[in-house]
Amino acid sequence: MSTIFPIIDKIERDVEIMLLRYDLNEDKRLTRKEVIESLKQDKVEDPEISAGLIFKSIDVNKDDIISISEIRANLNKLNKKNLEEAIAHDLKEFFENHDQNNDKKITLGELVEGLVRAENYDKETAKKIAELIFKAKDTDNDGVLTVGELEKHFRAIASEYL
Repeated sequence: MSTIFPIIDKIERDVEIMLLRYDLNEDKRLTRKEVIESLKQDKVEDPEISAGLIFKSIDVNKDDIISISEIRANLNKLNKKNLEEAIAHDLKEFFENHDQNNDKKITLGELVEGLVRAENYDKETAKKIAELIFKAKDTDNDGVLTVGELEKHFRAIASEYL
């Protein structure tokens, strides 16, 4: 089971939490005024200084507005190590499930057998799925999936959502 998606889900939840907490007019962006007002409502001791620290770390383009993409980018930095570990884990797990001869390459046949064994697909369905995976992921069309091709795939999944 992929460990990338829980990290992506956590980042998205954290984005939503930040918007719920500070986006008083619900326009999906945070102004300094909104953040200060929200901090005052939360009875933060010095809301202007706290807001300044928030903006210093998140408002990359220094326009005094924090966008969703800036929030995500900040959370991505904070979660980078977790994401790297998840990619490494998912690669290892994928190869353990499908690389029957441990040569660090997965053939179509190995993928079919792995899908039957690990995912409980019937052979015909597993073959169709394996062919789709190969069509999309075997970028050099050499008939095997390599660590590099699959790592690129897992990184693309992560970056698509982040």
